Amino acid sequence: MEEGLNGFRQRLEDRFPSLTKSQQRIANYLLANYDEAAFLAAADLVERLQVSEATLGRFARAVGFSGFPELRRCLQELFRQKTTPASRLQRKLHELADGEGSTLTKVLEMEVQYLNEAAHSISAADFDRAVEILLGGERIFVFASGPSAVLADLAELRFRRLGILTLAMTESGRHLLEKLQLLQPGDVVLAAGFQYVRHELVAVLDHARAVGCRAVLLTDTLGPALRHKADVVLAARRGPVSTFHSLTVPMSVLNALILAVAMARPDESIAALNRLEQLRATYNMDVPVKLTWDDHKPGAGS
Repeated sequence: MEEGLNGFRQRLEDRFPSLTKSQQRIANYLLANYDEAAFLAAADLVERLQVSEATLGRFARAVGFSGFPELRRCLQELFRQKTTPASRLQRKLHELADGEGSTLTKVLEMEVQYLNEAAHSISAADFDRAVEILLGGERIFVFASGPSAVLADLAELRFRRLGILTLAMTESGRHLLEKLQLLQPGDVVLAAGFQYVRHELVAVLDHARAVGCRAVLLTDTLGPALRHKADVVLAARRGPVSTFHSLTVPMSVLNALILAVAMARPDESIAALNRLEQLRATYNMDVPVKLTWDDHKPGAGS
């Protein structure tokens, strides 16, 4: 939004005296946590603040917006303006510098905290539904981009080893479309997207729906914006939205999906892995190389 963060804060402060107590509670929260609020659904925000959705709507209009959707779009734009990879890393470094203990211990403790939160933020029903969708697909197309592309590569490797034809889509532009045009009714899409609604992610979900493919979305904060584009959304926070993130949480959720699929079709999964081992033995691939002490001597092999 053109007014920027300072302008937004000034807008709330100027109107603060005329707001009701409930509306002032909302204003105080947004002033302190605009980055968190930017990706919360209205239902989540009113639960957190103990106000009604009607109060939230009246607040948005009282501070100059047409309603909560426009207010949230403003918050998301402010977040994008303020948050860059460098600023996220800087905040994480400040967090790690505070207090005592080693960096390793602090990072591991934070990851465990986020994993525990994920266990409560993803319902068993949604997870089971996602597994059912993956099991019902003739083929699985997995989309992830940027640093998250490793999720698509892992899913392709694991599902293929289980005997499921899987294609990773980690490209952008024309290269992505070349794979996307292979989608057929009966296929399923597993898409991962975090923090920002990117054009490629929207294109994948929209095309899946147009073709008649069911889709599972693995995300952190994009559920409210993309829920209508996917059949199931598995949303788990990776930490505060304005700080440096790892892929520990989505990787764990993905591993759980892979294992759940294997458990639902154990005979087929074991048979596929046995075929792979037979092929390795037949064609003498992935055979460990035997090294001798001479191989470790300086100048060996020269």
